[in-house]
Order: sequence, then C-alpha cells, then structure tokens
Amino acid sequence: MQFSIMLWTSPHAKPSSIYGVLDRERPGQLPLPSPDGGHWSDYRTVSEAQFKLAEAAKQSIAAVGYYLVGSVDDDLPAII
Repeated sequence: MQFSIMLWTSPHAKPSSIYGVLDRERPGQLPLPSPDGGHWSDYRTVSEAQFKLAEAAKQSIAAVGYYLVGSVDDDLPAII
C-alpha cells in the first residue's frame, strides 16, 4: 500500500503538528480539525515499508477512510 501523507495548515495550529494519512489509490475524506480555517496540503507519499505506523494506519483507513497522527515534539518526520 502507498500512503499519501497530508499536513494540516492553520493559523491556529502548531506548524507540522497534525498529519492525515490516506490510501493513495483510494483516498478517503479527511476531517477538518478546526472550524477556524485551515486546509490539508500534500506533504509526501510513502510506501508501507517506509511508514512505521503502517499497521495502525491500514486498520484506521479500513474502518473510517483515514488515519490522523499528531506530533507534539516534531517527531513525525522520524516515523515516516
């Protein structure tokens, strides 16, 4: 599986703190974390082998169509 990693950008969110993960071939609809404005933007694409949270992401994507990841210590780039 290939994953599309999306970054939530908003004036009210810590930069690079919320990521959405979608199945690249069958993308779902990501929720809006804040009604105060903001948008999802492309961050990168990774393969299942490159993504340390692949199993959790696949389960969530199968259930609801997306997977959300929050990063409070700027550690997300270390897991993808």
